Amino acid sequence: MWLWNNILMHRILRTTLTVLALVASVATAPRALASPEREFIMSCTYGVLAGTLVGAATLAFTKSPADNLQNVARGASLGLYAGIGLGFYTVYILPKQLEKEQEKILEGETEDKRSALPRVLLFPIAEQNKISGGFALWNIANF
Repeated sequence: MWLWNNILMHRILRTTLTVLALVASVATAPRALASPEREFIMSCTYGVLAGTLVGAATLAFTKSPADNLQNVARGASLGLYAGIGLGFYTVYILPKQLEKEQEKILEGETEDKRSALPRVLLFPIAEQNKISGGFALWNIANF
């Protein structure tokens, strides 16, 4: 039984890594313009892959991984739902928001956001888990 579980886990891992390599090669290929359909499908694909990896990672925390392989499918399913949500947002909602912002800019309704920046910014400098100094940025003029 132990040998069967070990072989099954190796096959699942090998299949997952092969799918990830194929998707990474497709995702990094040069592309012209991203169509809305391509953006939606890619967000769903990334969601499924991320969910599958999270589901597979949960197997490390169970006593008998072979009995809990449904975690991989459950993770893929939840990742698909997240990818669908992200795809709808990037295809339908985000372009409308960008159009509204561009219309406001063209109509001159927006205020200059750079003038709303604080004049002085202070940052701590940490070394070896201790604050050893500080850094100040003074905004004199915006161009």
